[in-house]
Amino acid sequence: MNKDAFNIGITITLLATLISGGNLARAATPEAMPETNIGVISGSVARSTFTQAVVNREPKEPINELSNAQRHIYYFTELKGMAGQTATHRWIYDGQTMAEVKFDVGAPRWRVWSSKTLMPEWTGTWTVSVLNELGQEIYSESFEYINAATD
Repeated sequence: MNKDAFNIGITITLLATLISGGNLARAATPEAMPETNIGVISGSVARSTFTQAVVNREPKEPINELSNAQRHIYYFTELKGMAGQTATHRWIYDGQTMAEVKFDVGAPRWRVWSSKTLMPEWTGTWTVSVLNELGQEIYSESFEYINAATD
């Protein structure tokens, strides 16, 4: 086989591997490289809560209901097994995405939180979805934003 034909063959192999999403190292030399888990998305939410404060990277007093006399809320999440990935908090109200906050996960156990300032008229159910870097929901949780009691 001449050099040009060899180079064309390698180029076609590399392009086919890229298009099919395969492992380049394994495709080029199957005997030389062990199979790897490149591209595997893993991880989970170990714990989470809505709160009105985060102190020393920990939530204070979990809540599942908030009066519209209060305008600020946090969502705390402890992520496990997601080092090197990106996670997102997606805040949803009335079927609409109101905010997205992305986090770079720096260690196997990583605590993150996002916050939202709410308008008093935005009463009802709010949901935060936790997404992995592929945009897949791995967890979600909701709270109720209620009208303040009037005298």
